[in-house]
Amino acid sequence: MLFPEKIQIRDVSLRDGLQNEPVFVETNQKINKLIELIDAGFRRIEVTSFVHPKWVPAMQDADIIGQNLPEVHGVEYEALVPNQRGLDRFLKSKIHNGVFFLSASAKHNQANLNKSIDESLVEIKGLVEQSRREERKAIGAIATAFVCPFGGVVPYFEVERIAEKLVSFGVDELGLGDTIGKAAPRQVYEYCSRLAEKFPDIPIALHLHDTYGYGLANVMAGIQAGVHLLDVAQAGLGGCPYAPGAPGNVQASRVVEFLELQDINTGLNLERLKQLDCSFSQLLRDAEALTKNVQC
Repeated sequence: MLFPEKIQIRDVSLRDGLQNEPVFVETNQKINKLIELIDAGFRRIEVTSFVHPKWVPAMQDADIIGQNLPEVHGVEYEALVPNQRGLDRFLKSKIHNGVFFLSASAKHNQANLNKSIDESLVEIKGLVEQSRREERKAIGAIATAFVCPFGGVVPYFEVERIAEKLVSFGVDELGLGDTIGKAAPRQVYEYCSRLAEKFPDIPIALHLHDTYGYGLANVMAGIQAGVHLLDVAQAGLGGCPYAPGAPGNVQASRVVEFLELQDINTGLNLERLKQLDCSFSQLLRDAEALTKNVQC
């Protein structure tokens, strides 16, 4: 069994963690939290999404965020880029990496992006090519890579077909998402190991939700399958507006503690992560209280 000496962890609290919250967290508070994440040791951070604010109001300050990121050596910022308009905004920002995403499930892709899978692939091809020309890293992310909230288990061949296309477009990294947290460790291991074998030069990332308590088991299954990068969120925040039953990501402090028990180094400060669990939770409580006061 493969137990690496170290693994990279990416924080997605400011994007996935906040996108489904009913309250808006102020931009300066997000920047302050970003600085705290960097101080805790994160070197890959997903900071926002260039979606239309009508659909995801929590990301309405994406352009401001993208222009006001602290420049820290060795830190890479990332953002979701859904379409051409999003790409134009991304390329004007100081964000390093664009995340180009679609679903392995046709039903979820239609609900999330209002497109067929093939239509999404045609669009992503052009977005990746433009991004690479501007010397930005392009990440291909496959949502509902294991189980779809509408259609159940997603066959591996669907995931592989999409991955082949993304690699042919020139993505620098592939990400698989267990969007609703229903994947079992054996499925995670099989899908990730087969992709790692098929694309040995492309790093594989794993985005897990802990809906049914399988999160840590799937973390280990992914690591043993050759996954290079794990997504986490502070306080287990997160969820997808178009995926019923996707309440939260795997919790950063729990993942790091779990890995440290097995002598796998993450480069993160566990005590600071535990503090961030509390401070992110308090941040949302404060935002909710402010919203209620304004409504009154």
